[in-house]
Amino acid sequence: MKTWLVPAVAATILLGACSTPAQDTTTGVISGDPWVRTTDGSEQPDMSALFVNLTNPTSADITLTSADCGDVAGMIQVHEMVEQDGGMAMREAKGGLVVPKESHLHLAPGGPHIMLMDLTRELPAGGEEISCTLTFDDGQEIELLAPVKEFTEEQDTYHSHAPSEDS
Repeated sequence: MKTWLVPAVAATILLGACSTPAQDTTTGVISGDPWVRTTDGSEQPDMSALFVNLTNPTSADITLTSADCGDVAGMIQVHEMVEQDGGMAMREAKGGLVVPKESHLHLAPGGPHIMLMDLTRELPAGGEEISCTLTFDDGQEIELLAPVKEFTEEQDTYHSHAPSEDS
């Protein structure tokens, strides 16, 4: 073996032994495509909903526990959909909504969502954006800027409420 090669091999081995292993830099939920339903033409203009896609690339379930949209709504709840009397109805998800490990949770019309109630103003479509913060059980907070959009595929049953889990 050539004499210059021995120190080079030894240095490579030592550097490899001292280096830290690659770490997972993903620390929580990732959000995408947030939007808020307009109140334009709504039968209940004092209510709306925030929708967003949530991705959890980590190796543990993370629960969405609450949301805050400033002074836009008097009350904000995390809602789930449940079967009731042969149809679907929404109710507050008292324990929050789980974003499964290495998977997705889509907050969408007809499914789980963030309910904005007792709105303090109308939410017109086109140009308006609502600032909201989502809070998770691991302490993570995600700041969203959600445009207000029209949703024309809404069913009449969208606003039916199921009794709370406590009832």
